[in-house]
Amino acid sequence: MKKDSCNIIIIFGATGDLTKRKLFPSLNAIFNSEKLPENFKIIGCGRKELEVDIFNQLHDEISKSSEYFKVDPSDNTDFLKLSAKINDLKSNHKAVNIIYYLSTPPRAYSPIIKNLIDNNLNKEDAGFRRIIIEKPFGNDLNSSNELNNLLSSGFNESQIFRIDHYLGKETVQNILVSRFTNYIFNALWSREHISYVEITAAESIGIKGRGEYYDKSGAIKDMFQNHLLELLCLVSMEEPKVKSAESIRNEKINVLKSIRKINCKEDVIRGQYLASETSYKKFKSYKENKGVDKNSKTETFFACKLFIDNKRWEEVPFFIRTGKRLPTKVTEIVVNFKKSINIFGDNNESNTLIFRLQPDEGMLVKFNLKKPGNKSEIINKNLEFHYKKLGDNIINNAYETLILDVFKGDTMLFSRSDFVEKAWKIVDPISEAIKSNKIKIYGYKAGTWGPKKCNDLFRNDNTWRYPCKNLVNDGEICEL
Repeated sequence: MKKDSCNIIIIFGATGDLTKRKLFPSLNAIFNSEKLPENFKIIGCGRKELEVDIFNQLHDEISKSSEYFKVDPSDNTDFLKLSAKINDLKSNHKAVNIIYYLSTPPRAYSPIIKNLIDNNLNKEDAGFRRIIIEKPFGNDLNSSNELNNLLSSGFNESQIFRIDHYLGKETVQNILVSRFTNYIFNALWSREHISYVEITAAESIGIKGRGEYYDKSGAIKDMFQNHLLELLCLVSMEEPKVKSAESIRNEKINVLKSIRKINCKEDVIRGQYLASETSYKKFKSYKENKGVDKNSKTETFFACKLFIDNKRWEEVPFFIRTGKRLPTKVTEIVVNFKKSINIFGDNNESNTLIFRLQPDEGMLVKFNLKKPGNKSEIINKNLEFHYKKLGDNIINNAYETLILDVFKGDTMLFSRSDFVEKAWKIVDPISEAIKSNKIKIYGYKAGTWGPKKCNDLFRNDNTWRYPCKNLVNDGEICEL
């Protein structure tokens, strides 16, 4: 008699850094939370035969049911052996559900996908088949189309999960809830009340041994094309007609369709970090990293101003920036409301709403009060909420959330093919302008907030918020 269903994750690149740092710890956490499906098994795949145990960091209950297979992405014989293994499992179980996780360099995506399809490992004849792909999803629009065409030749869109770990964060998911369920925010969410919006994704680290990859990518392709455009869509999209993955993803597409072509000459700033020295540490320049061309013009900092040409956001500027070796690690969205001119004066500060995604996750509202003991002076104070106050272990690792969603077949937090392609249509003109030397690149000292030229994007009295690792602090000097 056949047993109940078997649930398998087949990890290509099981010996790689992503698997060790993110996937295995996340699977341990899912096991500890008792959310792993029954009869769970890992098949780890790598290019070489191994004698060492790569599963020793996993919980014993997972490790003892895990198995390593030598699978070269380009070797069809290895996939035939993998197929035979799966057929053995199918003969002993009523259903075999399989998630293929491509935790490999992007160059391995196509051969793996092709061999899965050629060996009918995509067929859902006895349980579901789903595939997870890490960014980058192509290197430009053409390569993205090629990858999507290959995927769609053997998998339905409902089987494809393009993973963006930013979307798995609790605080990212909370953006839509905060917007649409709180009337005090939702009623003011338009050009009539909002002056401008900032989105910042700053990292204090350098490129950490990723020189060869990063020098071909840069901040624009590594962060703006995916993470930051996703965040832009969440903060600016219309309310979905129904609560469903497709309805939410449709509204994201509508945002990307409405983005005005970015003025590369005036509204794009690129930078590359230079060597610097503080009182306690010396930092090398980007070009000193292994794998980086000594004459590299790759940006480690990117900032731009863009507009969304629709009724809600007409002429409201969105300022986006990301960079390496900045003063602190922080990701946040800052909604700056218009100043209120009233009987108490026109120089009072504007209200600000801040979604802090990492670290010190939470929300912050800045509002005006009368200064005690003074009838005419106004002070701007903070009203904050921190997620950690909800209790222990409220904020799960993003990969835990996303892996569980793949098991459930919930695609809401994953990028659809048309989103990826629309995003590349926004980025490709910037890349072409860079190739034509139409966008300058400026140096900035490691540990600063990027090129000073970045402030020129505002062209008025406004400026960036300069956050620190604590949600409520800003405008301070944060050293690396």
